[in-house]
Amino acid sequence: MSTPPLFPPPPPESLEPRAGYAGTPARPSRLALLWRDHTLQLLFLLALFVNGVLVGYLILRFDMLPDLLPLHFDASGQADRIEAKTGIFGLPLLGFSILLVNFLTGILLHSRERAATILLATTALLLQVLLWFAVSSIIGGLV
Repeated sequence: MSTPPLFPPPPPESLEPRAGYAGTPARPSRLALLWRDHTLQLLFLLALFVNGVLVGYLILRFDMLPDLLPLHFDASGQADRIEAKTGIFGLPLLGFSILLVNFLTGILLHSRERAATILLATTALLLQVLLWFAVSSIIGGLV
């Protein structure tokens, strides 16, 4: 007859780490993963900087602008939308809105598709540059 072991083996489930155990690495948040990517940091922050400089430029030039500005042109180059000069701030606002949407979408996609997030950030930066061209074509010949 065999004697029972002095210390019986523990059940298999007791060997698994418990939730909250200090030895289990915490899964980083999506935002933390995104901000560890220095390429994306550079692209998003550069796009935000270019947008901010555009707003600053418009604030500096605002007093020199005429009260009515042509903000949209048709295919033949004729102005088809004329608004008050405050309407020019719609361009950097549009740029910031698209930057924000691209950033939030990038947070959702980054863990699965880093390339898509880089494309979103690059597109946001390119859009800010295009808005500079739009502003300079609208107010460049007026001031």
